[in-house]
Amino acid sequence: MPGVLMNLFALTNVPENRVARIPLSRELQEEITALFLQQEQSFTSDIEEEIKFDGKYRPEEKELLFIEDFDDVDGICTAIRNPTGCQELEVTCQGLESIKAIFSGYAKDDTVTALLQAFDRKRIISTKGFAMFHSGNTFTKFDGSGLTLDNKLTAVMTGNTLRFQSFHYVRQVFDMSGYYKEATNQDVTDFCHHAALAVGSEQEFLGVADSWVRRKIGLIQQSGILDRYSPTQIADVARMFQIGLTIENREGVDKIVLPMARPDLKRILRFLDEDYYEAPLTTTRYLSNSKRVAD
Repeated sequence: MPGVLMNLFALTNVPENRVARIPLSRELQEEITALFLQQEQSFTSDIEEEIKFDGKYRPEEKELLFIEDFDDVDGICTAIRNPTGCQELEVTCQGLESIKAIFSGYAKDDTVTALLQAFDRKRIISTKGFAMFHSGNTFTKFDGSGLTLDNKLTAVMTGNTLRFQSFHYVRQVFDMSGYYKEATNQDVTDFCHHAALAVGSEQEFLGVADSWVRRKIGLIQQSGILDRYSPTQIADVARMFQIGLTIENREGVDKIVLPMARPDLKRILRFLDEDYYEAPLTTTRYLSNSKRVAD
């Protein structure tokens, strides 16, 4: 446990200012330090086993995944060591909407520990709406901009080792493609047999499953998106992006039909891997080449 107060930072999608420091009052800094240390303890307190990440295994409740030699390309550890070297976060609607993660951390025995929370727009308090806060038995209007923090950590990076439980959420913070292996023939076969999917010919599908398709299948399997949402829910969102998904009812079960034409298949796999996104300010819909900027 560090003997000094910890700073608070934002990891953004702004290339020229990837890490920004969030200015805090002394009193708030004390509370932030206590909060993140408590969340660090909760993150590891009930863990019984740590498993090396291979892109296939989905951890149980009391398990963590880890990656050794994780590349801190954003300079998170550097920011924790030298907080005054970071620019302050631009506290505007646009500045807040650029945040991908909130983190704090400390250095001990020459090793930096970073405590990270994934962040989304739902946690922004902005002047776009009418915000009220309850204090002193009454509500008062909030005229500024702000944010709320999560009640748990998404990941902990100690030195060059990254630990996490949810691949889905850690992928919103970091580009994980360099640590992921392509789906094997067995993985592709398992994908074909998923209850939410319908494939005409398994052998034909294996034939069109090139390296790109196999990487996407692996990422979709690891994210668990087909288990969290029904084919009908997925198709409803796909229509928003003008992606036509064919749904067939087979023996009383709705299934997404995967086409054999490689261009059509890749478009659907891109969607299932959440490569499509809506810009927060213009609501323009885009196809992203990198989760790092799109999230």
